[in-house]
Amino acid sequence: MSEAMFTLCGQVANVYVQPGGVSKKTGEEYDPRDKVQILGHLPLPEGGKRLELITLSVEDARPFQAAQGKTIRVPVGCFASGRTVGYFIPRGGKPALVTGS
Repeated sequence: MSEAMFTLCGQVANVYVQPGGVSKKTGEEYDPRDKVQILGHLPLPEGGKRLELITLSVEDARPFQAAQGKTIRVPVGCFASGRTVGYFIPRGGKPALVTGS
């Protein structure tokens, strides 16, 4: 199997660089990071859907910049952080354009 178990599908809403800095909690320095924001429909348990904006760190922003405003599908991993679910794009994960949207 080469397909990811979980994928995220939505419109590339924004691509930007988060500046580097110093963590207020630990005092450690961190480097600038490329980020992408993906806007998609989140299904609701009772039916219907709501819009959700998810921000992800990416290795290389260029493929996402090329897809700005278009609908993509990208592999993601999930993790629990307190009472929320976080997402990440696995190393080497690339966006694929969704046709017919």
